[in-house]
Amino acid sequence: MGRKPKLWSDPAGRFSIDLPTGWAPETKEGNVITFTKTAPDTNIRARVSVEMRSVPPNVKLAHFASRVMEEVESVARNVKMIDEDRIECSGVPALRRLFSHQERGHVQLTDEVVQVIFLAGERAFVLTLEMPAGTRELFWEDFELMTKGMNASGPGDEIRPMKAGEARKKVRAGEMINPDVAPY
Repeated sequence: MGRKPKLWSDPAGRFSIDLPTGWAPETKEGNVITFTKTAPDTNIRARVSVEMRSVPPNVKLAHFASRVMEEVESVARNVKMIDEDRIECSGVPALRRLFSHQERGHVQLTDEVVQVIFLAGERAFVLTLEMPAGTRELFWEDFELMTKGMNASGPGDEIRPMKAGEARKKVRAGEMINPDVAPY
C-alpha cells in the first residue's frame, strides 16, 4: 500500500513539495518558505527551508553551490563539512551537502545542516534541513520524502534548461497565460 504523498503548493505557484505528517509551513519571507516539525517524545525541533533564487542562463550547479557555501561560511561559525554527494531532485541533478556549525556562536550548541542545491532553468533552489547535532535520524526520512517529492515547476512551467543560443518562448496573440504564474 505505502504512503500517499501530501502535496503542499507554494501560494505563488513556484513549486510544490511532498510534506510528511507533522511538518507545517511557518514563515513565508520573500523567496524563502520555512517548514517546522517538533519530534514527538523528544521535543526536538527541526526546520526545513526552501529558498528560490533567479539565476542567469547557463549557470553551472558547481559554481552556484560554491557561492551558497561562501554565503553560509560568512554567516555561520565553525562550519565543518561532513559529506557531499550528487543526487537527483525534481528531475534534475542536485548537490547534497552535510555540514555542522555552531548555533548562534555558542561553543556547546552545534547544529547539523543538510542542503540540497539544484537548478531548474533560470531558477535555483536551496532546500535546507537544520536540526540539533545528533538528531538527524529523527528527521532524515521526512527530508528524503521532501526532496523526492519536490517539483520545481509551477503550472505550465518547463524545467528543461535552455540551450546556448536558444531564445525564450514568446507569447503569441490570443495565447492563454496562467495569471497565478506570470508576475505582473
